[in-house]
Amino acid sequence: MVIIGVLLLIAAIVLFVIGVIYFTVPADKLPSFMGRVSSTTVHRNRRAIAAVVLGVVVLIASIVTFARSRAPAR
Repeated sequence: MVIIGVLLLIAAIVLFVIGVIYFTVPADKLPSFMGRVSSTTVHRNRRAIAAVVLGVVVLIASIVTFARSRAPAR
């Protein structure tokens, strides 16, 4: 269970970083694997919000996993 919690924590951190990148980097400067658009300079706010919200959900799942792994066995 601890390994799953660590993997979920890493995934949450990656999602937060992706969300910050989407908020701060204009769409025409994004790396191609993140969906670069050459004709616009706006930020991708919907994708940023989705990444941050998903990061929060995965972080909560990680916390629950850590809590269950520390609970005494019945």
